[in-house]
Amino acid sequence: MTVTLRALALSTAVALTGTFVSAQDIIFSGVSTTSDDYQLGVVWSGIAREVGLSMTVVENGTVAGMRKAAQAEVDMVGVGAPHYLDALGATGAYKEDPAGMRDGYAQMSAILALPVGMAQYVAPAEGDIKTFADLAGHKVGTGRPGGNAGKVTETMFSIHGIEGKVDAQAIEYGPALEQMAAGTMDATLVWGSIPTAVIDNASRQIPLRFVSPDPATLEAFQAAITNGDYYTYKMVPAAAIEKAYEGRVVAEDAYFWTFPYQIMVRNEIDEETVYQLTKALWENIDRVNGASAALSLITLEDALTSISSELHPGAARYYKEIGLL
Repeated sequence: MTVTLRALALSTAVALTGTFVSAQDIIFSGVSTTSDDYQLGVVWSGIAREVGLSMTVVENGTVAGMRKAAQAEVDMVGVGAPHYLDALGATGAYKEDPAGMRDGYAQMSAILALPVGMAQYVAPAEGDIKTFADLAGHKVGTGRPGGNAGKVTETMFSIHGIEGKVDAQAIEYGPALEQMAAGTMDATLVWGSIPTAVIDNASRQIPLRFVSPDPATLEAFQAAITNGDYYTYKMVPAAAIEKAYEGRVVAEDAYFWTFPYQIMVRNEIDEETVYQLTKALWENIDRVNGASAALSLITLEDALTSISSELHPGAARYYKEIGLL
């Protein structure tokens, strides 16, 4: 049985080896096994093990992961910068959460910001879906049941004038793409970078195309959701899509919605532990960057960009030590 970390005995640090020893386990909650934060957790857990820290990576989605962190069921969690503010303010996906849960959210701090994936809408290349408005009348996967991506997607339907006209299905990306290949799903949202493994795999079965939100709707999109100033449309050029998918996905400029992301930790995790985790990560960032195309974008220069919470004292200590703060 996994034991969630409550505190570490600092006296167990081994002076001769410089290794920080923990007999307990830190639980890192990622969005999904294909998400960038989950992949980061996997690489980070290996690095942490080398300095005597045990980290287990689990899959919960963003909202469920945050709720588990607030209840001390997990210790670290990836969350969008605007969504952390939603959690604190009981807005967005967190508007029904009780006050006690919000108290738990307030007892969390950031370790770092990282560039992560984007919300990508994908459909068969040979079908009749070419624009976002074309999703009307079709069966569309909107991501994990209860997840934030599905709620934002409903907003996207509204600002494109197709609210109530889409057969929205709350289903995870992998199964949705399998249904699309079988002809029982018309389009789906996928969260990830470029390339994304599940899209790459699906494109080997059927040619695909990205379905972009209308760039002219950005202002309306930002106004329609809480903490919308943190959201943006990211344009990925046709050349990048061609290079990533080698012609299996239609090569045309595409737009995806996204937001700044951050890794949070419960304040109950002591300063020394978080300091050691932060230090181990950045001293081995070449290994992290080499693990995937998405993780290659993580840089120390951007580690504190657009964070919407206070830094954990252990993380702040490291950044001050290296002159970043």
